[in-house]
Amino acid sequence: MFKGVMPTLRYEVWKFLLGFFPWESTNTERQQLRKKKVEEYFQMKLQWRSMTLAQENRFSDYRERKSLIEKDVNRTDRTIPFFAGDNNPNLQLLSDILMTYVMYNFDLGYVQGMSDLLSPILCLMTNEVDAFWCFVGFMDKVCSNFDLDQAGMKQQLSQLFCLLNVSERELASYLDQHESGNMFFCFRWLLVLFKREFSHQDIMRLWEVLWTDIPCPNFHLLMCVAILDTEKHILMENQYGFTEILKHINDLSLHIDLDSTLAKAEGIYHQLTAASKLPDTVRCIIGLEPLGDMTSEHEEDTATSTNGIDLATNGVERQNSLDAVTLGTITGEVAFERSLNLVYL
Repeated sequence: MFKGVMPTLRYEVWKFLLGFFPWESTNTERQQLRKKKVEEYFQMKLQWRSMTLAQENRFSDYRERKSLIEKDVNRTDRTIPFFAGDNNPNLQLLSDILMTYVMYNFDLGYVQGMSDLLSPILCLMTNEVDAFWCFVGFMDKVCSNFDLDQAGMKQQLSQLFCLLNVSERELASYLDQHESGNMFFCFRWLLVLFKREFSHQDIMRLWEVLWTDIPCPNFHLLMCVAILDTEKHILMENQYGFTEILKHINDLSLHIDLDSTLAKAEGIYHQLTAASKLPDTVRCIIGLEPLGDMTSEHEEDTATSTNGIDLATNGVERQNSLDAVTLGTITGEVAFERSLNLVYL
């Protein structure tokens, strides 16, 4: 299931996976659509390229986004041959696409981390227009990660804790008792969909899996659960607190085996779907229809275990409820502010 797309086909398949082309479109329709998209792209690009210095001086939001893009582009994947070296023209392509996206979606504009999402797409497409529209499709899937109020990230972290509390309740309880029940240490994983955790080739394969929503929506959250399950004994036996947990999680970068993690995540999914009593909150997270027979008021009292899965969703009284936390920079690693502090990237 998780072999990914053949590398020779990726250039075409990604355009469908990311919504550039409709699946049912004909070759003629795709040619016409691409011609239209080329024109639309360069119209938007001209909007910012034709902006005068005097206009920029009166447009603070634009200046801030332009400056942030310039800084991020210069430090994005510079070890990859496609972006390596001084005066690399591909860096200009990366910058131009991000600047054009600002004009495409000025409400969102640019937030740190977005250059990491674009990089593999541009490496594959090489073509500026194709890369832009595939990036648009990717951002449509994850734009809530970059919301001003960070509601999307808070929801995912809460859902992650819910899944962990069902599948690995002992670890969930441990984290909550060690000031880590907010799951902030997983922030980077979710923000850029594991971009910094896997190699260039592995992240392309993983993203392909996630874009399909197979075997379920929010499969990336089950990936998180699978990784945490693998690291459970290290975290608990060493009595790690939040700072140590955060450091350990960050140090896993490029040391996580993709195949075994995908297999474990799939196994967790099948265990959940096979459970005889699964709370509706969990069912909704993994795309199952709610049964309406387990209300949130009674989930804690009716926790049971089926096929090795602990079925409580709220069995841990969370001291670090997301609603109660003032979200801000944490040890220089995680931030929930509009200008995200992503120095850990």
